[in-house]
Amino acid sequence: MASGISFQGLSTNLPTDQLIAAIINQQSQPMVRMQTQQTVNNSKTAALQTLSTDLTSLSISMATLGTSGFQSNKVTSTDSTGAYVTATASGAAPGQYDVIVKSLATRARLVMPTTMLPNAAIGVGDYTLTDMDGKAFTVTISAGNDSLAGLAAAINNAKDASGTAINVNAAVIQTGADGSSQLVLSANNTGQGASGATSFSFTAPAGSTLGAGTSTSQAATNSDFILNGVELHRSSNSVSDAVQGVTFNLNQAQTDLTKATTLSVTQDQDAAAKAMQDVVDKFNTFYNDYKSKTTFTQNSDGSYTKGLFNMDMGLRQMVAQVSSTLMGAPSGLPGTATFTTAAGVGLKTNQDGTISLDTTAFKAALTKDPAGVSNLFANSATSTSPLLTFVGSGSNTTKSPISFNVATVNGVLTGTFQNQKADGTTETNTLTSTDGYFYGVSGTSLEGLVVKASSGASGTLGVSTGISRLLQDLDTSLTSVTSGNIGGIIQDLNASNYTLSQQILQQQDFLARSKASLEKLYSNLEATVGQLNAAGQSLSGI
Repeated sequence: MASGISFQGLSTNLPTDQLIAAIINQQSQPMVRMQTQQTVNNSKTAALQTLSTDLTSLSISMATLGTSGFQSNKVTSTDSTGAYVTATASGAAPGQYDVIVKSLATRARLVMPTTMLPNAAIGVGDYTLTDMDGKAFTVTISAGNDSLAGLAAAINNAKDASGTAINVNAAVIQTGADGSSQLVLSANNTGQGASGATSFSFTAPAGSTLGAGTSTSQAATNSDFILNGVELHRSSNSVSDAVQGVTFNLNQAQTDLTKATTLSVTQDQDAAAKAMQDVVDKFNTFYNDYKSKTTFTQNSDGSYTKGLFNMDMGLRQMVAQVSSTLMGAPSGLPGTATFTTAAGVGLKTNQDGTISLDTTAFKAALTKDPAGVSNLFANSATSTSPLLTFVGSGSNTTKSPISFNVATVNGVLTGTFQNQKADGTTETNTLTSTDGYFYGVSGTSLEGLVVKASSGASGTLGVSTGISRLLQDLDTSLTSVTSGNIGGIIQDLNASNYTLSQQILQQQDFLARSKASLEKLYSNLEATVGQLNAAGQSLSGI
């Protein structure tokens, strides 16, 4: 194979191209070190971004544990077919419910007596419909939509002045083989209207073909069922306001009212264990992604490469903080709490730093005290008054005991809440409510707190911040763009790479100029030596 021909060194017999390459290679070493550092920075940034993603995934999994995990219910029925009633539950307290379905809720309906083709004219003018909520709607039929189908479309598009649609649906139903049809008006919802109305009215203008004859009507009825011995009536066949967290679906009226369907609501321990295992898996992914970057890797030549996070004490401390938060104790749990750490409900730390779940111990803890297990992870509180119940709290809600007094003042439900601040002073917050709920104001010790109370409530509230909330707060803190945290370290690495890129560009410019200068220098040297050689040959010929 032919090789490239170089005319360098013809006069000096020096390998000038190799000399220039060697000099440039030596001069480029600072730039090579900067490029190597950029590669390391990029690898470390990618690894840190993976840890940040892992930590957020763990935080989301913890939040899911508190919402769907511990709130999941299982419903069993004495009627496997669900012929008369079925139920679903979420966040409901365990219990048994005997249900007898006497009658179902029905919707009001009006069948126009006139039979005609859908495109046949019905007569122009104003048609008025008053729904069961008492709202009147007027639709105008003109020559452009003068038909049964046109009226149905106009009714379905009708809205009042505020833009609210009519609570009635119009349909053209074919009743004859020749296409002849009737207009049927039906209430959108089952059950009686807000004022107890059981039907709606329809008025056609004078001369309309729909004004003749007697309409067939069906009155709306509410459902009638017996729940644990209490007879109830609802406008819907899906009832979610009888038992908190439970929705009863009434399917069919019973003929034998002596036989009840028993629905048993229990906590779905399998769903809770699955959600808890997901937390374990998410933590182990986070921990293993960190650990894999701390070890030494042996190369093919027998040498070793140090892990990106090896001896990074700051990052090691962050990982330890996540582990201790997950396996530690919530803040503010009462001394009477059944469980005070995650280890008490089946979680354990393994020798390699990962964690594992003893499912049997976890389910046993759920059986013993499901609320106690939930309170480990979710925010909770204890109230000394049955007239005030805890709804929720936030990261900034005080952990100090909160004394409260709720009364009706000038017709307004007013709550006075007091707690001791860290500096020893007492903070007093006066809140008002229109619906029985009180919401802590941002910037105060009650920020994030939500309670429901009635007039006369008086006592003390102790708030606990669960592991889930603590871990979510830690995720926010560690991934934030602040000095020393993962986000801050990534920002510093990006800034370092930008500076290195600028310096590399300067080095590349310097090397280009240096190479051009060396090439010129050696070119001049070759020319000078060539001239001297020529002069010497001339002299030797004299």
